[in-house]
Amino acid sequence: MNPVKEIARLARKEKLFVFFAMLTCFCIGLEYAITRPASQSIFLSLFSTEALPYAWLWTVPLNLAVVTLYNRLSPRFGPLRTLGLAALAISAIHLLTVFLLPVFPKFIFFQYCWKDIYILLMFKQLWSMIHSTVSSSKAKALYGAIFGMGTVGSILGSSVAGFFATRIGSENLFLLTLPIYALLFFAYARAYRVSSLLEIPQPEQILAREGFSLIAKNRYLLGVLLLVVCMQVSVALVEYRFNHAIEIAIPSQDLRTAAVGKLMGLINILSLLLQFAGSFLLLQFLGLRRSHFLIPILLSSTAILTLFNPSFAAIALAFITTKSVDFSLFGVIREMLFVPLKHDEKFRAKAVIDVFAYRTSKAAASLLLLTLQFWVGSQVFALTGTISLAIFALWLATVALLFRKAPAAA
Repeated sequence: MNPVKEIARLARKEKLFVFFAMLTCFCIGLEYAITRPASQSIFLSLFSTEALPYAWLWTVPLNLAVVTLYNRLSPRFGPLRTLGLAALAISAIHLLTVFLLPVFPKFIFFQYCWKDIYILLMFKQLWSMIHSTVSSSKAKALYGAIFGMGTVGSILGSSVAGFFATRIGSENLFLLTLPIYALLFFAYARAYRVSSLLEIPQPEQILAREGFSLIAKNRYLLGVLLLVVCMQVSVALVEYRFNHAIEIAIPSQDLRTAAVGKLMGLINILSLLLQFAGSFLLLQFLGLRRSHFLIPILLSSTAILTLFNPSFAAIALAFITTKSVDFSLFGVIREMLFVPLKHDEKFRAKAVIDVFAYRTSKAAASLLLLTLQFWVGSQVFALTGTISLAIFALWLATVALLFRKAPAAA
C-alpha cells in the first residue's frame, strides 16, 4: 500500500482528518525536540548522571497521578477539553520553569520528570483518536505517514535547540511551548470535529484500576505491555551510559544543549527515513510478526559492539540506533498491535501502557542501576551492555508468545 495513493483515495472528510492529525503530531514532535535538550542539559549541570535513576523513580508516583487524573477528566470533559487542559498545564509548567530557574534552579528536577510524562500523554490522546477513526485496512499506509510528520517536527525542533541554545540560553527555549501548543490545540480540535470520536459515547467514569484490570485479564495486552517494558528498559540503559559520556565530554551547559539538539536532529532524520520507508517496507515484506522480531535483534548488535569497543563513538552509535528505532519502527509496529482491540481497550488499557508503563519501566531500570552503583560503583556503565542483552532475550521470547496468543494480529 502506497501512503500517497491511499491518502489520495480518501474522502474529503477523511483527508481533513489525516491532515490535521499529521499537523498535531508535527507540533507534538516540534515542541518536545526543542525543550528536551534544554531540560536534559540543565539537569546534568545541576545533578549529574548519577541522579538520573532517582529522577526516573520519581516519575512513578507522578505517572500514577497523571494517569488517574486523566482517567477522571476524560469522561467528564471529553477528549478535546481534556487535551486543552493538558496543553494549558504543560505551557504553564514551562513558563514557570523559565521564571523559577534563576531563583530556584532545582525546579528542573520536577520539569525533567514531567517532560517524560506529558509527551506520552499527548501522543496517547492523539493516537486514541486516530485508532478510533482510521480503519484497520488503511492503518498500514497511514500510520507511518502520521508518525513521519511528528518526526519532521522533531527535526525542526532539534535544529532550533541545536543552533539557538547558545544564543538565547537553554532556559528560554521553554518559552516556545506556548505558541506551538496553541497551534497544536487548533489542529487537534479540527481533527476531532471530523473524527469518529464524536459518534462514540464516552464512558461515565474511567478508573485507572480498570485499565490495569483489562491488561491483567488479557494475555495479549500483557504481551504488549511487556514489549513496551523491554524497549524502555533498554532505552534507559543506553541513555544512562550516553549521558555519562557526554557529561564528561561537554561540561558547558549551553554547548551541551546545542550538541544534544544536533544529535537528536540526526536521530530524528534517521527516524524519518525509517518511518516513511523502513516501516512501510518492514510491514510489506516481513509482516508485523517478523518486524517485531527484527527490532531486538538489531538493537542487540549495538549492545554487543559496546561490549567489545566501549568508546564514545560506539556508545553514541548505540544511543542513536536505539532512539531512532524507538521513535520510528517500534512506534509504528507497536501502534499496529492496538488495531484489533476493542474501543474500551484502546482507551483504558492503552492509557496505562502509553503513559504509566513507559516511565515505570525506567523506574525499574533505575532501581537496577542504583543497586549496581552501590555494589560496583562506576563499573555500572560498562555493565549496561550485558544487561541489555538479557533484556533483548526476554523481548524475543515475549514476541514469540504474543503472536502465538493472537495470530490474527500478525
